[in-house]
Amino acid sequence: MRVFFSNLGCKLNQAEVDAHARRFVAAGHSLVARLEDAELHIINSCTVTHRAARDSRKTARRGYRQGLDLKTVLTGCYATAEPTEAARVAGVDLVVTNDRKDRLLELVHEAFPEAEPADGVLPIPYVPIRFGRSRALVKIEDGCNMGCSFCIIPSTRGRQRSRAVDEIVAEVQALTLGGYREVVITGVQISEYEDNGRRLYDLVAALLTRTAVPRLRLTSIAPWKFDRRLLELWSDPRLARHIHMSLQSGSTATLRRMRRPYSAANFEELAVELQTAIPGLALTTDVIVGFPGETPEEFDESLAFVEKMGFAKPHVFSYSERAGTHAASLPDRLAPEEKKLRTAEMSRVAKDSDRNFRRRFLGQTLEVLWEDRRAGQWSGLTDNYIRVVAGCEDEQSGKDLTGTLRRARLMELDRGGISGILADSVHGNPPELQETFGVGA
Repeated sequence: MRVFFSNLGCKLNQAEVDAHARRFVAAGHSLVARLEDAELHIINSCTVTHRAARDSRKTARRGYRQGLDLKTVLTGCYATAEPTEAARVAGVDLVVTNDRKDRLLELVHEAFPEAEPADGVLPIPYVPIRFGRSRALVKIEDGCNMGCSFCIIPSTRGRQRSRAVDEIVAEVQALTLGGYREVVITGVQISEYEDNGRRLYDLVAALLTRTAVPRLRLTSIAPWKFDRRLLELWSDPRLARHIHMSLQSGSTATLRRMRRPYSAANFEELAVELQTAIPGLALTTDVIVGFPGETPEEFDESLAFVEKMGFAKPHVFSYSERAGTHAASLPDRLAPEEKKLRTAEMSRVAKDSDRNFRRRFLGQTLEVLWEDRRAGQWSGLTDNYIRVVAGCEDEQSGKDLTGTLRRARLMELDRGGISGILADSVHGNPPELQETFGVGA
């Protein structure tokens, strides 16, 4: 069948989409870049906020509303949190909850026998295709044992569990041979990774010593569970200078109501240690504004904290109530108008922080993974998460830089990034066997 994937939500969801897409191709299906060309639409849904759940339903209805002749499969966190409601969404033919998601290909073949290719599944665990991106995302663990009062993830993804080190190493090496220049390690809480006594440090060390991956990036490390042994691994330049560590609030009183096991002072101490140990580190974070009971003083405290920390990219969220969480029963809710005002103010500080971080690297020459070309300019990411755009007016302008690592001199601040000049020759081109397929956003 011709398959179109849609993803909503986090990098973990995207990692799952990529893995499923590879399995479907290995089974003889083909991927298409437009829903209009598809026979099967698979949506990996999200429910972290009311808007995410609404967008999941809207995406699932697309084929029905457009009058397309296709099958629609809804999986992911929204489908798990509200399976009955999900099954009633117009046009949805199959709901696959997270506890069955690993069997998605098999369940699709069971539900739609006409979809199963006659030749069966090919003996290829990881097909070398890029789905239109230069970075591959690999899920190393799933689930969460925490009980943060605002979060619904433990009820949609279950208890924490990890994949085997050897299995992950094999996947990363296969993806590298397939043409990917960067692999992003992701999960709900990768700092909780554990495989027969081997922790995140052991996994990252194994990936750096046993694979040829040109760039490895980590995400979502918990501030209360950072293994200091990891710091020695940044001596390898292939390990990207980027750590995502969720703050959620710069007020300790608010963190207590959120049931986060650290104080603002604990977070700051670790953040400063990381920024000192890894020069040029991009420390990104998440901040929730308008949590129940957040006083004006607590908000000001959180605002000042974000302002002083020098985050590379603080992601700001307005608190969204989720049924089934402890926070949904907390008193002293903020009026929507007040939440909106505070979110706007925090977003202003976040944008300034992002801009100030990028300004530090003007004039430097950094290696960029080039992703795509738009309006005559190439766009890509440095290892420390700076978006770089560069023109093509040189002797290399006729080359396709997609999926290559090439240095660029960072010249001036651009909207959301830095404009630069290509600085050296191309290296790291993907193999000729590489094919690019489109995956829905």
